[in-house]
Amino acid sequence: MHDSELDHSMAELVHDLRQPLSTIENSVYYLKILLGSGPADALEQLRLIEQQINCAARSLAAAARVLGTGRPHSTGAIDSLDLTKPETAGVT
Repeated sequence: MHDSELDHSMAELVHDLRQPLSTIENSVYYLKILLGSGPADALEQLRLIEQQINCAARSLAAAARVLGTGRPHSTGAIDSLDLTKPETAGVT
């Protein structure tokens, strides 16, 4: 496989993995809005889901960086992908 094919395959993989994370992330965001200051146990579960989303996004970004480096003809497309969202970036 050539570097450009590998770059393209990795970009597709990152995209394919990011899609379900985005869907879950958006669902958590809207559930928090709907719940407001609702049941503490439900809000805690949403907070835990957010933490796992952020962890998975960071791991995915790190893997993309590692796999996208070290090749002289790399397009850098994988390295430039933004895998975080402002709504959950600061939530821990």
